[in-house]
Amino acid sequence: MPVAVTLLRALPEQSRTIIFAAALMSPWLACPSAAVCRVSSAAARSDCRPGPGPKVARRLTRRRRGARIYKAGRIFQIQNIPLIHSRLRASALLFLVAFGAARSRAAVPVFPLGIERLADGRTLIADGGASSTTDARAIEVDSLGRLVWAYVKNDVPFLHTARRLPNGNTLMSASFGDKVVEANRDGEPVWMLADGLAYPNEAYRLANGNTLITDRDGNRVIEVTPERTIAWGYWGLAVPHNGNRLANGHTLICDSDNDRIIEVDQGGSIVWQHDVGLDWPRSAQRLPDGRTLIADTRHSRVIEVDSAGNVLWDVSGLTMAYEAARLANGNTLVSAGYRVVELAPDKSIVWQYPNTVPVLAETLQVVNPTSGCSLYVHIHRPAYAGPANRVPGVAFVPGGLEYGSSYDTTGLPDRVASDGFAFLHFDPDDRGLSGAYPENYGGYVHQDGLRACLAELASRDYVDTSRLGVYTREYGITMASGMIARHPELPVRFLLDCEGPADRSQTCQDSGGFVPVPADSESFWQEREAARFMKQVPAAYLRMQTEVDHDSDMFDNRHAIQLIDSATAVAYGGAGISVWTRVNDSLMNPPNQVYGSQLLSGPPVWVPETQEAQNLVRVLLYLHELVPDLQVAAAEPRQVGTTVPLQVYPRPCRGLLRVELRQATRARDLRVHDVCGRLVASATVAAGRTQATMDLRDLQPGVYYVALSGAGTVPVVVVR
Repeated sequence: MPVAVTLLRALPEQSRTIIFAAALMSPWLACPSAAVCRVSSAAARSDCRPGPGPKVARRLTRRRRGARIYKAGRIFQIQNIPLIHSRLRASALLFLVAFGAARSRAAVPVFPLGIERLADGRTLIADGGASSTTDARAIEVDSLGRLVWAYVKNDVPFLHTARRLPNGNTLMSASFGDKVVEANRDGEPVWMLADGLAYPNEAYRLANGNTLITDRDGNRVIEVTPERTIAWGYWGLAVPHNGNRLANGHTLICDSDNDRIIEVDQGGSIVWQHDVGLDWPRSAQRLPDGRTLIADTRHSRVIEVDSAGNVLWDVSGLTMAYEAARLANGNTLVSAGYRVVELAPDKSIVWQYPNTVPVLAETLQVVNPTSGCSLYVHIHRPAYAGPANRVPGVAFVPGGLEYGSSYDTTGLPDRVASDGFAFLHFDPDDRGLSGAYPENYGGYVHQDGLRACLAELASRDYVDTSRLGVYTREYGITMASGMIARHPELPVRFLLDCEGPADRSQTCQDSGGFVPVPADSESFWQEREAARFMKQVPAAYLRMQTEVDHDSDMFDNRHAIQLIDSATAVAYGGAGISVWTRVNDSLMNPPNQVYGSQLLSGPPVWVPETQEAQNLVRVLLYLHELVPDLQVAAAEPRQVGTTVPLQVYPRPCRGLLRVELRQATRARDLRVHDVCGRLVASATVAAGRTQATMDLRDLQPGVYYVALSGAGTVPVVVVR
């Protein structure tokens, strides 16, 4: 019979009380009392970095009734953790504990300055740096607040504005970098002015090809040619902002420290100004009817004035409003504080970023069929997800001995969910809020628990099972790769791995790792080496790796090369069956590339350490890249659109395997590989044939992979 468990999560992040009330409704359960668990954080702000944190050792000490996590400079104390009895009937699934109230949290935390609504309805935001001005970036989000593009090179410190050009490039003013740069869609600079500027905070590309730059600490607005010579300028300002060229050829300027807006002609004469009641205005837009829209920053308001200076419309309560822009639909887009809002004429908010859509959190108890433990599971999803609008599903596996419930206070689950994913995180056996069981260190027991959790995620009617995947950090790759390899029946389409170790040499205690088992314990390590499992992972595999690994002992990133070579398909020189592999960004490395056996090609390009602060953005972009249809051939390169479905039966196979496929005009090679990537059988399917039979009676029982050129790879279990 089911057990009803109520989870209340109402207190602030820094002091959150979780109350468990367990109603015993079956004699074979033994969770005799309710308990109170207080989670506190010494951090004043949420840790939103999804990739590897600062290069410090992760340490964890565990107690039966308490746990302390030391990670990335944060301390979480979990006290009086109730233990649900470890031996539950395997078929029992205790779920739908609580649907948390709708919450909203930023997909990407921002300190928005310059903003622009693009022609396609997306919004371009210059993020000055929510955590640090050195971490500034430009991001582009859609109407649901999902990230669709970002500039993350960390070379535009305290970015103030980003303007999309007609050619698709983005013009950016980096105030602390004293430069204006134009970058293409791939992030490559195509034009730059870095000499003679002092805190530029605005740049517009004019119709004549010149660039209008507001040079704040130079107290000037200048028009610069493509050859970087000054064609026009207006000097003598006091900390100006947002100089922009009007249709009549005049220039509208916020003379901020003089608390005024001025309009100057080409001869440098002031032809209009508004200097009444302003305090440090930082943007001004001339509207088609001749009125002027002004962001009055230190009054935290936006006003609209006529030519006589009369205030005709105003909105207050906009903390340190930076820019206001009137849209074609009559609404007003404003950047203020840590958000961007779109205001209707009646001053109501009709759109915002972050917190564009609410996030729902669902708490479950899922039973691990292998251990019998009840596992704590949390699923976060955007409120719009449902049977008619299914979203991709992602299961998260953290590193070390970490567990999912510790991430409830970090904001990561809500941030990924608000970007359009159903995000599952869980506590493996004997960790966090899950049932007691000897620590399994990511072995078969933990892998089977992950499998049960992922199956539950796939069963939700708001999840698109054709876009189901796993996201891991550090040692989490061990559990995830083992689960995918051992349970090929699950429709796992992609695996995103952030700096995971490859084998025992990087994780066992003998080599300074955290797993207290010697390297010569073969039976133990057979369950816990990702490089072994990655050869059996058919899912698309993307490895995210910085120049310096989170583990200082992995000084040359050979573990990353070991895993990518293990996963990449045999046809590309690897040892695996993955439909697609890559290290980091597409501009850094090509797909399906092996490195260990092709040293002449050099190692992969790693994410520079200076860009590590952008890991959250990279993870979201990588997830969006991975979730489209991934049915591509693992055996050989091909052009998109040539996939020929491959069907094999019976499964499992006792000897003779039948293969069915669509008719083709050319002969194709049918190959069978073992889990190590070795070719164990092959045949040629003649042109025009739609069936073939392979004799597998000489093969030892186990998992094999059938591949047909142009048709993909299918796992087959051979039994006797």
